[in-house]
Amino acid sequence: MFSPQIPRSQRNLYFWFLAFSGFLVVVSLLALLGAASELSNASIELKNLKVVGPNLEDFVNTQNIDFRLNAKNTQRRLKPADIPKLVDDAIIPVGMDEAVTRAFQFFAEFENKRFKPILTVTLPVIESVEPGSPADLAGIKAGDLVLNVNSVKIESVMGFYLALNEKPSAEVALKLLRHKKDNVSVVLRLIGKGPINDSNCGLKFLTPPDAVYLTEHETKRQADQYRRDMLPSIPVDWRPEAANNLMQTAKRLNLIAKSVIDPSGANPAKIQSKDVLVWQHKKFLENVDTYFSLRRKIESRSSSHLMGMGDAVVGFVSSLFIFAIALGLFWYQRRVTGKKS
Repeated sequence: MFSPQIPRSQRNLYFWFLAFSGFLVVVSLLALLGAASELSNASIELKNLKVVGPNLEDFVNTQNIDFRLNAKNTQRRLKPADIPKLVDDAIIPVGMDEAVTRAFQFFAEFENKRFKPILTVTLPVIESVEPGSPADLAGIKAGDLVLNVNSVKIESVMGFYLALNEKPSAEVALKLLRHKKDNVSVVLRLIGKGPINDSNCGLKFLTPPDAVYLTEHETKRQADQYRRDMLPSIPVDWRPEAANNLMQTAKRLNLIAKSVIDPSGANPAKIQSKDVLVWQHKKFLENVDTYFSLRRKIESRSSSHLMGMGDAVVGFVSSLFIFAIALGLFWYQRRVTGKKS
């Protein structure tokens, strides 16, 4: 019976073809694993990507140069060492509305801690009256000194705020001293629009620059204004995170030692809650933009890795097919050689 003769050189060729096809399988498998690893890393990176909330230490870098308050007092920048840290247990996320409410409560406590000592010794002299306000309609004039609020004797701006908010009412009786000699009695009225308070009475007192006292009503008004004017500019998915970051920032601000921020102190730090609020909002929006920029880059890389993985799969399958052909030829050559022997 006829048996095909396979030259030795051809038998060597089958062996090297099999070896080369095996090498192709190994290379294509490594390429496939590499593409899969790159795709997995991009997926993990995308999963771990998040918006980084600003911290109060970053605010230090936005401080202006030092300037002199008066002949004896130089106001300085806030320092990182002035800012207390929060332990992990103190950083507990809450709902968005609650976080905003707490944030402005902390802001109010901070501002009141700064200026309460000054406002306690500042006489309640009217600096200006808002046109059309209850104070304007009652005939109050700039320069008037408030003596009584609803029969309660008043000796300071702080006393006025406390008396006005002690028993909220739509009608508030005031006794004034005009031209340092005339006693004048007036009644502030706000019918059908809620009680008279520090925000709607229309009075501005002669106080040191930036000196404020934030009552509960004013604090609530500012929180509502933040929800209405600033929070909507943040993407919906990050609003709770932004509100909680604001709450933590305000809490740390409020924990700064009174001696550091007391305007009447020897070397007070220059900082106001309104500046921190504007900075935190702007910084958070910048961080959201950074997040989306990084996300687009990662997604672009993922798309490239996915295409590379597709090519690697095609290469691996092709190398397996070639390896199968080479193995078949090599097996056939060995079989024929075996029969001949």
